[in-house]
Amino acid sequence: MGARYRATRWQAIVAILLALSIQPGGMAAAASMQASPVTLENFLYFTTDDKIVVDFKFNERTVYTLDYAESSNEIIIELPQVMGEGFYTDEQVNDSVLHTVTVAPLVLDSTKGLRVVLGLRHKVPSPLAFHVSQGRRLLVEAKKDFREGFETFVAPGIAYGHWRKDTPNGPLFVNYMRVDPSQPGVKVGPRMAANGKEAVHQLANRYGAIAAVNGIYFASDGSPLGMVMIDGKLISPPYLNRTAMGIKTDGTFLIDNVAVVGEVQRVLPVWPPGQDEDEVEIWSGDGDSSRESWPIDGTNRRRLADELIVYTSEDSMRTGTNIYGWEIVVDGDKVIDRVQGNAIIPRTGYVLSGHGKAAEWLRSLEVGDSIVATWSLVPDWPNQDVLHALGGGPRLLRAGQIDITAEMEKFQADITRGRAPRTALGITASGELLLVTVNGRQNNISIGMTLLELAELLGDLGAVDAMNLDGGGSSTMVVRDVVLNAPSDGQPRPVSNALLVWASGGTY
Repeated sequence: MGARYRATRWQAIVAILLALSIQPGGMAAAASMQASPVTLENFLYFTTDDKIVVDFKFNERTVYTLDYAESSNEIIIELPQVMGEGFYTDEQVNDSVLHTVTVAPLVLDSTKGLRVVLGLRHKVPSPLAFHVSQGRRLLVEAKKDFREGFETFVAPGIAYGHWRKDTPNGPLFVNYMRVDPSQPGVKVGPRMAANGKEAVHQLANRYGAIAAVNGIYFASDGSPLGMVMIDGKLISPPYLNRTAMGIKTDGTFLIDNVAVVGEVQRVLPVWPPGQDEDEVEIWSGDGDSSRESWPIDGTNRRRLADELIVYTSEDSMRTGTNIYGWEIVVDGDKVIDRVQGNAIIPRTGYVLSGHGKAAEWLRSLEVGDSIVATWSLVPDWPNQDVLHALGGGPRLLRAGQIDITAEMEKFQADITRGRAPRTALGITASGELLLVTVNGRQNNISIGMTLLELAELLGDLGAVDAMNLDGGGSSTMVVRDVVLNAPSDGQPRPVSNALLVWASGGTY
């Protein structure tokens, strides 16, 4: 009985209070107290290298909603019951990520307030908001750096992955492949384009490859500018001792600097035929012969200033050089002709072509002179079980450490400086081959990478040794006949050569 009485008495008290609350003006007063507007006293925003910050200051604590619209790349902050007409704005922002800030009235049913919209140039991580100063300040923060992606199976021993990363400088889009040469049927090798130049996907399709990336730099006629070796045959010689990747007969990979090293020697008799022995003093010698020599700078490639290049008939019937040099035609270790440029190459001999100082030395040779020319690769990959090779450069990683050799390998600024689309390869500690492309020159998709960033990327993917390949509009990655990157030309560029990957079958 006692408990029931107390409950009834409490119910009566509640009823009296309810009755009082509906007296004229009572409900309105309560509603007025609940709906009293909050005043925005200050509003500012700023950006740093790694984040965007918005700072609100109110006269009292308020409620808010925060939404990130990924489809439109907008951060939306709604502040019902907040008055802030003096802060209305629609501003353009000079920032790598934040590009507009809009403060406008919020109309939500019968509720009024403020609506703040931050327009972004690309995706960012989900923003955070929190109160400080006993709730009278609201801070909204968004980090600029963002990364998402995946890696998927292509075939046994071959995986494809990509990721998108939004950085303070702009977005990046990366494609990569992991190739395990120990898996049965997996093979890797360079191939040359038909008729000088060919799109990477066409080249891969012609050889039945499951995947491919573009290879070494090339001239306008499709001639490779650096080392290409296929099935032990040197298709194009090394260039300026630049970095190259070798593929051994067991499928393992190595990276090294490869050069052509050689020498031309003029062989002089102790005295000319028909001369008396007492005239021998006009010749220098050691009692057997006297030799004058000049170093060979390369074979079957474009001649540069002060260089001596050897041209053989494996590549062409003529040297293709200009008239600003001097050329000696050699057959059977004898000089058979002297011309100024574009000499005909004898089938059983070669042509020595010089410019500048090298040309002056060649001018001292006469028809009928005996010479000996020797040249070879250093390191001597053909005799070290290397079956295929592909040049490029500069080097990016050596034994797990960043080692960018652009200056030593005499690369020009268009490759060494700034951001660009990139293609690169790396070798992991376990012997896997990494093939990487980075989109570039597309501000809304990917801004490209510097060589340093590319080296860091290869290291992050697990490479211990890595090198750069041809980039720019040539950068292309193909998997199962599909071009997976976004070439900066708007379409795949025909290239001179490509590095192909076979899973099984094909015409390796």
